Amino acid sequence: MFSTIWNNIIYYPILNLLIVFYDLLFNNLGLAIIAIAILIRLVLIPLMKKQTEMTKKMSSLKPQMDALQKKYKNNPEKLSQEQIKLYKKVGYNPLGCLVTFVPQLIILSVLIQVIRNVTTGDLNGIYPFVSNLLNNGASLTINTNFIVWDLTKSFNDLSSEFGNFSVEALPYLGLSVLVGVSQYFASKFTQVMQEGLSQPEEPKKGKELSPEDMTKKMTKSFSLILPFTTIFIAISAPAALSLYWAVQSFLLVIQYMSLDWDKTEKGIQNLFTKLRKNKEKSKKSPK
Repeated sequence: MFSTIWNNIIYYPILNLLIVFYDLLFNNLGLAIIAIAILIRLVLIPLMKKQTEMTKKMSSLKPQMDALQKKYKNNPEKLSQEQIKLYKKVGYNPLGCLVTFVPQLIILSVLIQVIRNVTTGDLNGIYPFVSNLLNNGASLTINTNFIVWDLTKSFNDLSSEFGNFSVEALPYLGLSVLVGVSQYFASKFTQVMQEGLSQPEEPKKGKELSPEDMTKKMTKSFSLILPFTTIFIAISAPAALSLYWAVQSFLLVIQYMSLDWDKTEKGIQNLFTKLRKNKEKSKKSPK
């Protein structure tokens, strides 16, 4: 029952979209994967917009939150109650990030399945009208080469055959590292865009974290763990998946910029200010 729903509602549509993009984009699987990544980001815009709007609302509550913490600093229970009232006022949910994370996780899971099957020649699930439209009903053959990569191969595949630092394996290692680096900078970029230069104050020892502070702390920890996790996965996954991940990270930055350009512009200015201050500080420091 579950597999039927999964295939008919999620897997088959994405599989057929990928095949259509492959045909339209000069029989290039890499370009088809990039097109899928762009399409998915467009589909997720409403969810990302909702998350961005909620972040704005939470930022507007900061003066009230500071006032509450000052007023009820000796009464943690009352402080918690008043904070919850404020959160309800704007409809804040500490688990709201799951609204965008869960769909992306589902899409990533099905894409792994699609890419694995397409790159191994398993095209079961292609709609008849798609097959007739693209290849006059004949069997489809997918070209898996893209730039310097065979999208069916991984770093582990090539390193086990030719060695870790062989000419054949290094491009795949580079792609895997690129995935982790892009994930890291995308996470840092979005944090700068959301918080600017100011960093949240560290709570005093024994002080209970607010749901907002907990969310920020979890986001910061996740942004450090995620890049290493993706590199670990990418070195053993087909290059097709690494390509998708890297493109998604780049598109995430563009999406945040487009959804909140005013704050993005301020964040970029803050980022350059911070870089300039760090440069001046390094010049003044004794060698």
